[in-house]
Amino acid sequence: MSDDVIKRIFAPAALVGQIYAREYGSTSAPLPIGNVLAAELSHKEDVKKQPNMTTLGGGTHSEIRRVTEVELAMTLADINPINLARATQGTVSGVEQGQISNETLKVTRGGLLRTKHLQPSNVVLTKGTTQGTATVTDEEHLDVKKGDLVALAHAGATDVTVRIGDSVATATALNMAGNYTVTAAGIQIDPAAPDVTDGKGIWVNYKYPTTGDVVPAAGNYEVRPAGIFVFQDATGLAEGEEVKVAYSHVGYAVIEALTTKPKELEIILEGLNEADDGKLAIVEIWRASQGVASSIALLQESGFINLKVTGSVLMDSTKVGNGISKYYRVRKT
Repeated sequence: MSDDVIKRIFAPAALVGQIYAREYGSTSAPLPIGNVLAAELSHKEDVKKQPNMTTLGGGTHSEIRRVTEVELAMTLADINPINLARATQGTVSGVEQGQISNETLKVTRGGLLRTKHLQPSNVVLTKGTTQGTATVTDEEHLDVKKGDLVALAHAGATDVTVRIGDSVATATALNMAGNYTVTAAGIQIDPAAPDVTDGKGIWVNYKYPTTGDVVPAAGNYEVRPAGIFVFQDATGLAEGEEVKVAYSHVGYAVIEALTTKPKELEIILEGLNEADDGKLAIVEIWRASQGVASSIALLQESGFINLKVTGSVLMDSTKVGNGISKYYRVRKT
C-alpha cells in the first residue's frame, strides 16, 4: 500500500544504481552514462528577514525564503567520449579504421613524427624516389566473413600468404585454392570458402611496390601510439629530411573541445538502497544544464582519474498541474 510507504519512519539510505541521460526534449531512450561515484542536488536560498521590534531582545518577526538555484553535481568514473564532450562543451565524431599510403612527414631526430591517425601499424617508411618493394607481415583484419572483400593497406600485393584464426598467435595457414583470390583491391574471400569461419580474423603477409628506399625501423625509429619516434642517433634518417609513411590505423573517437554550447539534459537516477533491502529511489531531473568542467585530470601520480561536473536544474515549463514539480521528482518504494 502506498500509504504504508508514506508513513514509514525507518528509512536509512545508501544508494547505488545507474544514472541515465538524454538531451532535453529528445524522444530517444535515455542512455546510461557509466559509473557515477557521487551525485548531489543542492539548493540555494535568498532569505529576507523582518526584525521583531515589539520587545526587548529583538529576534525575527517574519521571513521570506525563496529558492534561487538548484545545482546538480556529479563525480564520473567513466571518462567516455560522450561524458568528456559534455564536460568540455565539445563535439564528437568518429574515424573508421583504415589505411594510409602516402603521408608526408619531416624528420626531427629525437622527436615524434605525429601521424594523422592513431596507433599506426604495418608501418613502412620510405625516402627518395627509387622504385623498390616493401614487405608487410601479419597485417590484421578482424571479423572476416565469407564473400568479404578485404582491402589491404597497400596496392599491388604479391607473394601473398594468409593465416586465419582467433588471434595472431594461434592463426594457421589458409590455403588459397577454393578460399580466396588476390585482386587489385585486396583479398576476395570466396562465398563458399570451405576453410573460412565467419567472424574469424585473418593475418596477411605480402610484398608491394614502393617509391623510395625503405628505411628499416631498427636503428632509426620506433612506432608509438601517436606516431613515429625518430632516434636521436638514427643511422638512416637526417635532420629535416622529408619521408613518406604508409600504415594502417585503428578506429577512434575525436572530441573537439569548446566547439558548442552547453547541453541541456534530462537525467534519471535509478537508485537502489543498500541500507534498506534494495528499496527503490527513482530521481527524475527534468531539465539540467551541464556546465563545463572546472578541471580535467590528464596525468596523476596514483589512483583513478575522475571527472567532476556541475549543472543547474532549470524549470521545465512542459510540466503542468497542481502539485507537479517543474524541476525534479523523487519516487520511493
